[in-house]
Amino acid sequence: METSVSKKQFDLSHLTIDEKLQGARLASFPRRAIAYGVDWLTIVICTEYVWLLVPLALLYLFVKRRLRKTMVKTSRYIRKQAVMADRKLEGYQVDQHLRKRFTRHLSLYLHLVIYLPIVAALIVFVGIIFRYITPEIYESVTGETGEVIRPFFRPVSDLNDATGLLANFFGAFLYFSLFTWQWKGQTPGKKLLKIKVVKLNGKPITFMGSLERTTGYTASATLLLWGFFQYFWDRNRQTTHDKITETIVIEAR
Repeated sequence: METSVSKKQFDLSHLTIDEKLQGARLASFPRRAIAYGVDWLTIVICTEYVWLLVPLALLYLFVKRRLRKTMVKTSRYIRKQAVMADRKLEGYQVDQHLRKRFTRHLSLYLHLVIYLPIVAALIVFVGIIFRYITPEIYESVTGETGEVIRPFFRPVSDLNDATGLLANFFGAFLYFSLFTWQWKGQTPGKKLLKIKVVKLNGKPITFMGSLERTTGYTASATLLLWGFFQYFWDRNRQTTHDKITETIVIEAR
């Protein structure tokens, strides 16, 4: 009786290049560097004040649905006002290019008018928390009242110390891995600079692929960041971690 033996086939599918990448604009080195800076600044803030981020994250999840509906209604209102302004200017026979510039600035102005007070209120609220509820405050509390208040602040400080070490080691890996995976090749820094990571074969970035790219940063960082500077002499502007994971960084349209 003949038995079929399963043999692994030689596969070169991972070397195929997505046709959609032909002609794509590669991200410049300054934009990539600024995106890294924004991401690392975010990581430092998150790991330093992880005790504060946990309740803020829970609060965000609690109001997420309502906040999303409010933002959608606000965006519709702003678009409606921009369209009405454009129609009025068209009636006055204003040039189309000028109308587009005006409606764009009008949209920006309305966003600032609506969201700036909210952002300012949040900054004031966070400032109050930092001033009165930081873990270090119990160290400066003295007297009989301080002895009463001290036990309430100690668990917060202990939690911050315990999670701080873990966050410093794994926070950066989780940050880059999760965001690159869930945000389809973008981190907050890359999204702000309008660039993104894509696979050469056009396939979506998986979590393991994102984690592999994140660990590849250590290879790029060796020999005085030599792997990052490979960008300047590589034909497709790939760094060492890009070579490892077969990715490139392009402008997000």
